Amino acid sequence: MRKVLLMATVLGLGATQAFAQGRGVIEVGGFVRYNWFDKSFDTSEKGTNQWGGGGRLGYFFSNHWALEADASGNATDVKDYFAGFGSTALTYYPIHLRLVFNKRLGENSPLSWFLGAGPAYNRYGKDVPNEPGFHGSDWAASAITGFRAMLTSWLAFRVDGTLDYIWDPNNGKPDVVGQFNGITASSPPDHNLNLGAQAGLSVMLGMCNRSKDGTTISPTSATVQTGGSTAFNGTATNCGRADQVVYAVSGPGSVNASGVYTASGTGTATVTACGVKNHLCSSATVTVTPPPPPPPPPAAARTLTRCELSPTTATVRIDQPVTYTVTCYYSDGTSENVSQFTLSSPGGTVTANAISFATPGTKNVTVVIPNGPTLSATVDVQQMNIVVRDSAFFEFDKTVVYRMEDQGRLNEIAKVLKEHPDIKLTIDGHADADGTVKYNERLAMRRAVSLKAYLAGQGVPVDRMTIVLRSFGECVPVAPNSTDEGRKMNRRAELKEFGNTVPGPGNAVCAEAGRERKP
Repeated sequence: MRKVLLMATVLGLGATQAFAQGRGVIEVGGFVRYNWFDKSFDTSEKGTNQWGGGGRLGYFFSNHWALEADASGNATDVKDYFAGFGSTALTYYPIHLRLVFNKRLGENSPLSWFLGAGPAYNRYGKDVPNEPGFHGSDWAASAITGFRAMLTSWLAFRVDGTLDYIWDPNNGKPDVVGQFNGITASSPPDHNLNLGAQAGLSVMLGMCNRSKDGTTISPTSATVQTGGSTAFNGTATNCGRADQVVYAVSGPGSVNASGVYTASGTGTATVTACGVKNHLCSSATVTVTPPPPPPPPPAAARTLTRCELSPTTATVRIDQPVTYTVTCYYSDGTSENVSQFTLSSPGGTVTANAISFATPGTKNVTVVIPNGPTLSATVDVQQMNIVVRDSAFFEFDKTVVYRMEDQGRLNEIAKVLKEHPDIKLTIDGHADADGTVKYNERLAMRRAVSLKAYLAGQGVPVDRMTIVLRSFGECVPVAPNSTDEGRKMNRRAELKEFGNTVPGPGNAVCAEAGRERKP
């Protein structure tokens, strides 16, 4: 055994170091095994009949950690375990699953040490007719340690030592100790400790290929002035994968973690990029020259005299933007348009140098110019809004605009809409509380449709406009339904302009109101 291990070590030391184990490597191997069974078995002929053999499968999920499974078959004879039987045949099949830590013994060494632990499942067999046997199974806590020597870039020699602690051994269970005349011991064992030594070969699939490892830096030379800077880009490869790069400098100047060199004097500097894992470096030369002579003194500085904002007043509809320009004038008689300034106004929406508003009214706009004055402007935001008493009225259970006053107002609105078909409208229909809620929902919608049709009759291009029709039935009264005058006020349609915010749907579902008509 010692000769084999020595030969493997010598071969491993001479093996190529272009490969190293790492993440993704799969180990497949076989081994011979020698067992030291717990003294409760009292085996015989220890030098010849405690050998076995098995195989292993492992996966490295990092450079140091692997998940490994192995199984083996081992045959022996147990002496004087059962009363009246001098020898009993035993086959032992341990199956292990372990988490294994691996550590190379030196950066370029072919040797590595490992230590692992995990559960084990043991099967016992070989029944002989008319004789007791150890048929059954038990569980164990298992540990392993040993050394791996790389013989080539893909072949390794392993020597392992194993330990299995069995807390409820199979040879102490009632089904085993109760056979025939029982066992010779005064009491069955309550635990076993089995030791093993393993030696074998492993095929290492997917080993780290160091043949293409290297580090580069670009550019390899540069010239900068004192106080100036230049960027270097380093790339490193380790085991065929990208490696982290660190930078260092010798000579005047400094370099940061991103590879940016800053000159602090004159002369020649060397910037070095090194791989963190591959320990390979590449360098670049930097020539640092003195700065140029200072420029001549500047001409007399011009001063800002005033800035003008255009427009200072504007009239727009809701959500229609107003675009502003700023012109500044200087003491030397020159002027220039200012492209960078800040617009603000409560409730306004600013896009670049324009502002718009979603609500009507007079808005105050403030313009802040960097290193300049603060200017102001006003915007009159208009919105078409005909509601309640200023809109169209309807008779009971009718959908026809019957008041001449309403027709006149709608005709004026129709003129505006024909000139500005981009205006967006909501037309909301309402009813009084006569009739059922469901009926009034339909009636209110017919009134909204009627108002739209009236506008169409005045030449408004309603089919090309955005018009949202909604019904609120009797659910939004503006006057009590208990009087004829109140009911007349509630029979209405409301027309209102909206901007970019789409209005929500109508809601004509509410509790039934009283149906008795009162004076």
